[in-house]
Amino acid sequence: MVAMSTADDGDTLPGIPNVGKADLDAMVENERPDPREELADVEADTDLGVSMAEDAQSVARGEISGDEYWEKYDEAAAEEFGDAYRETPNPAVDAGDQTVSTETAESLSCAVGSMDTVSTETAQVDDGEGGIGTGGEKWGMVIDLQKCVGCDSCTVACKSENRTPPGVSYNVVMEEEHGEFPNVTRTNVPRPCMQCDNPPCVQVCPVSATYKMDDGVVNIDYDRCIGCRYCNIACPYGARYFDFGENYDDEVEGAGEITSPEYGVDRGSREEGKSPIGNIRKCSFCTHRLERGEEPACVETCVGDARNMGDLENPDSDVAQMADSSRAFQLKEDEGTDPNVYYLK
Repeated sequence: MVAMSTADDGDTLPGIPNVGKADLDAMVENERPDPREELADVEADTDLGVSMAEDAQSVARGEISGDEYWEKYDEAAAEEFGDAYRETPNPAVDAGDQTVSTETAESLSCAVGSMDTVSTETAQVDDGEGGIGTGGEKWGMVIDLQKCVGCDSCTVACKSENRTPPGVSYNVVMEEEHGEFPNVTRTNVPRPCMQCDNPPCVQVCPVSATYKMDDGVVNIDYDRCIGCRYCNIACPYGARYFDFGENYDDEVEGAGEITSPEYGVDRGSREEGKSPIGNIRKCSFCTHRLERGEEPACVETCVGDARNMGDLENPDSDVAQMADSSRAFQLKEDEGTDPNVYYLK
């Protein structure tokens, strides 16, 4: 049982146990996989992956530039991944804060190109009414910790909606108990993918399979992903999972025969040796639902009304106003990732 924090650093969250943001960040860190254990059964070089992941986080923190990153790893990535690396820009020359200059890109072993050369356009619903699903948003989520009751309905709704296999859960609720019976309290912290503005997972990917779309969602191209799992260990939030191909055949009749669209693309039934088996998977803010003008399943299902979804760039939207309030904060703010998921104290 975890002891209740007794430090009064002025950063304690009201309405829940005396747990500061540093404690919440520690909860997130505990969810992350051990880098070397995660890469133990991967063909790709473990030492290279650990080093690239650590430096990808340094890029997000602004400690090194994208140019410096790929100048450092270009030769090793070309040797390790061959044509898969050489044929895609890493990262693209227009990839925001993580971009490389055209001059540097031309000096690397990989292709030179813009994000348009590796990304796909997702269809958007335009009903003329504005709001969710109209196509011009930058999606963000705000989670009110004072309203989260730890019921895990978001986790169940996500599993059901996205039909994720065993071991893959896009939404988890981290929990810690504090105190001793009968004076026990609990901290509940839901954790989807943070859809970071400066995502280390994008920086580290040697084949540009992970990239950020204009709507703020970090996408995974399953057909390009080679399953090296470098992005898994680069994510500061432990929000990415590897699809080992397992299924619920013994528990659910017909499991795997029906799937949910991923990033708006319906890939059909799961088959051995066929993507997304062998790829990385994660929360996509239920892009397929957003395209229909619906909220993500976890938001729609939340019994405590703790989750809120909307356009962060619309100052009149509820989520933009909540994200800009004095109660709002981001997990692991020092990582420089600038998540599009905010929490309310």
